[in-house]
Amino acid sequence: MGNGKRISKITLILLAIALIAVSGALVYMMLLNRVLPEEEDRSSFKGISTPDGLMAVAGDPEGKYILECDIDMAGRTWTPVTFRGILDGNGHQIMNLSVNSEGTSSRQTYDGNMKVYDTFFAAMFDVLDHGEVKNLTLTDVNVEASSDRPCFAAGIAGYLDQGKVSNCVVKGNVTLRAHDRMFGVGGIAGYGNGRIDNSVASVTLVCIDTDRNTRDEQFMGGICAGGYPDIVNCVVNIDGYVSEHGYCHNGGLMGMYIFYPEGVVYEDSTIANTVVNGKITFFEDNSDRRAYCKPDIGELMSRVRNYRNNISNFTGEEVFEYDKDLVP
Repeated sequence: MGNGKRISKITLILLAIALIAVSGALVYMMLLNRVLPEEEDRSSFKGISTPDGLMAVAGDPEGKYILECDIDMAGRTWTPVTFRGILDGNGHQIMNLSVNSEGTSSRQTYDGNMKVYDTFFAAMFDVLDHGEVKNLTLTDVNVEASSDRPCFAAGIAGYLDQGKVSNCVVKGNVTLRAHDRMFGVGGIAGYGNGRIDNSVASVTLVCIDTDRNTRDEQFMGGICAGGYPDIVNCVVNIDGYVSEHGYCHNGGLMGMYIFYPEGVVYEDSTIANTVVNGKITFFEDNSDRRAYCKPDIGELMSRVRNYRNNISNFTGEEVFEYDKDLVP
């Protein structure tokens, strides 16, 4: 019996040593898997360190890029690009990015009645098409566009097509003057689907309907104007102004949340851990009034399956004088 006990103790000790060794190896492998792929990925990225280097992204919009320093785009006019690659800001900022036109790409957008519009976009990227923007700050970005067709304007992505924006900050102004049936303004994205996480929008947003005779659909959101992107761990500081002679859909986070096209169901839809501060001042010059303006989502057309831990300090201020456009 004594000998058996000694064998048992020795066996237990050996097992313990083996488990410690295996655990250490697993931890090492986990660290290896977390760090090395990132280093390998970044080694394949093209470095950007000048305004000309950033402008050259238009020549290869499917590439992988990483900022090597802050970049000041003052004096340059940026033409929106349809981007399918990866842009890693690497903790740096792009300053004074100026956009004053739509891009050339169009996508279909949908209103609350599932009417379809061929729509154009004004933003750093007119369409973020399965691409990714991360670890980037846009400081003093200025998007100011006018359009005679359906249009959305935003800081980073006019249309988010299964794209991803993470660990980004947008600070600046987005202004759109439009009148054709459907249009809107978002702090980070205009319309679409995909994911926006761990990001901040500190923005002044202006949307002006330039046609007093047509009842169109207008949208504004601190993060995204319309669609069904996942929004997680985001902060909004919004100062919004809407002058509309049709129907308003305004929200601190989103103007309208809707699955599209008709029949689409998204079981994992998520809006979580968001904070909204600020206000939207607006008028809706329309006898058949909707006047949506809410702290989170202006008009909820589809159910968000995972909606949790969202707080706001938001004011919607409606004005009933329609002869003068609202601006900061």
